[in-house]
Amino acid sequence: MKKRIILLLAVIIAAAAAGVAFYVAKDKGHEKAADVSVNTESGDELLVSITDTDLLTKYYENDKVIHEEKLTSYPAFALDQKQQVLYYTGNNEQNEMRLFKLDLKSHKKTMLYKGAESADSLFLSKDRSTIYFRLGKADESNFRIAAFDLKTKKYKNLYPAANDQDDTVSSFFYNQKNDSFALLHYSVEEDYKKTDEANEKGIDPEPTTIHFAEGRQNKFNELKSLNQFISDIAVSDDDKRILFTSYTQKGTEQTASIQMLNADTKKYESIISNQKSFKLLIDAQPQFSKDGKNIYFLAEAKGAKKLKDETGREAKVRTIYSYSLENKTFKKVWENPNGIINSFFVIN
Repeated sequence: MKKRIILLLAVIIAAAAAGVAFYVAKDKGHEKAADVSVNTESGDELLVSITDTDLLTKYYENDKVIHEEKLTSYPAFALDQKQQVLYYTGNNEQNEMRLFKLDLKSHKKTMLYKGAESADSLFLSKDRSTIYFRLGKADESNFRIAAFDLKTKKYKNLYPAANDQDDTVSSFFYNQKNDSFALLHYSVEEDYKKTDEANEKGIDPEPTTIHFAEGRQNKFNELKSLNQFISDIAVSDDDKRILFTSYTQKGTEQTASIQMLNADTKKYESIISNQKSFKLLIDAQPQFSKDGKNIYFLAEAKGAKKLKDETGREAKVRTIYSYSLENKTFKKVWENPNGIINSFFVIN
């Protein structure tokens, strides 16, 4: 159940109403894209990563291309909107991870770190001094949350403990407003055991027990455990509501739904499922709007365009939708028909 790293047009992992137009970036500037359509909720801004059929990854701040670069790995990224600095990862030919800092005003690019580790799910800390990311090491079977100090250029382990080789973080979310974390974690041993048993019997595997936790730095409190396939997690600004994508799998068929967990009562309910106009992705990446009244998520629109990349792999165009918790209505928010959305964030 490690986070799957997928290049364009094979399912991409790590988790919106009408209208944008896309724009083609000719260089490093903040040019609007003529092919993008954007219609976010009032006051909300989105940071979106998208990869086209030539494996060129573009980063958008709403409808502006702020950077583009040839894809070398799953594009993890974070934006310091105040300082106009983009942080993102990439790999070299030896598949070694690189963490870059790009000044969007001067276009100066700096490599902050290089190593054999892998990193995804980047978040910038509240005081802008630290990058939090999910860390994987070649000699370990589990993933951890780590903190990279932008001044010392070194990272430290946050969760799980350094000597714990079984507990693994499948997804996490950093709440910049409260300087807090929410995470999903599970046992690698249990996951392997269930997979082996399913292979021996020739059946679909049972879901590994997923544990929900939240807290600050190394102090995490367990909230709830569920025997479900769960791919992502996000929280509201007050840490009281937790969103996650749960899915079922029968053979090659997967059906997803977005659930909301009350952190106080520990009760949860399904709030978004497939509609006539779209099909949810199993990594829908649900996130709250700034005011907490809407939820943004990824889905495939009905009749979505199918693209083929230079390797011959195919995938359907993805769309960011929004869902109004008050009116129970959906609308299309962000779409580019010429590429596949990797991931997105609601900018705080």
